[in-house]
Amino acid sequence: MEDVDVQPDTSRFLLGVEIMSALADSVPTVRHLDLLIYEEDGLRSLETWMRLDEIPDTIRFTGTKRSKTVVAIANSPRSFNRSAVERFENLEQLCYDFSEDSPDAPIMSGLCSLLPERRGTVTVCPIMSRVELTGISNTMKGYARLEDPRIYLENMNAYAEVLRTSGFRPSDMLEGVQKQRLPYDIGIFTQHPGTSLFCYPNETPEGTVGAPRTVFVLECEIAGKTYTFPVELASLGRNKTLHVEMSIAGPGLCESRVY
Repeated sequence: MEDVDVQPDTSRFLLGVEIMSALADSVPTVRHLDLLIYEEDGLRSLETWMRLDEIPDTIRFTGTKRSKTVVAIANSPRSFNRSAVERFENLEQLCYDFSEDSPDAPIMSGLCSLLPERRGTVTVCPIMSRVELTGISNTMKGYARLEDPRIYLENMNAYAEVLRTSGFRPSDMLEGVQKQRLPYDIGIFTQHPGTSLFCYPNETPEGTVGAPRTVFVLECEIAGKTYTFPVELASLGRNKTLHVEMSIAGPGLCESRVY
């Protein structure tokens, strides 16, 4: 991006964008990036809004000679109504639906304070989190197989505020579940499938009434009958990965470790 002209009553601002993701080893795809730039003081009104299809090393723009709050939102599935985000406090209420999101190009966001004539960096990270089944063992007598194993999540948070960083509590649960089949039946040998499921964060404290934690479920056939093995997950924050290990000793007999 070329340098920008600076008028006498304006200043130049320089911004870099950093992506931080715990969803995979590779950097997530950014299809487009919305930058919403607010005055940092007073009414915190929107001064500039731009959408970028590519992210340069340094983004340059001009603005009034006051510090800014920069909000970056990547891969938004919806276009913004400028009048609806004229105030920063309105943007703080913006939620996305998990069904709109994708682990391949996740909705990501971040914000930073930016001073005139100084380069700043805004770090964006996904809203969603990941649950990975790292190991599963079959310790049943007679080595009956766990056939056609599949995993899914229950009590999934349906919505999340795009700028929230902690304290996620589900206001609504996602209806229906998507089951992910494991690559092999589970027999004598411990399997390490590394299969991942994705969800929005849920940091509900243990024992809270009316707001259950997210639950990881293994479903399989044992001797022709279907059984499920639920594992209640620990508090799951934004852009985090939880690992699950399971040992199945028989119907209703499951030991698990979540870390």
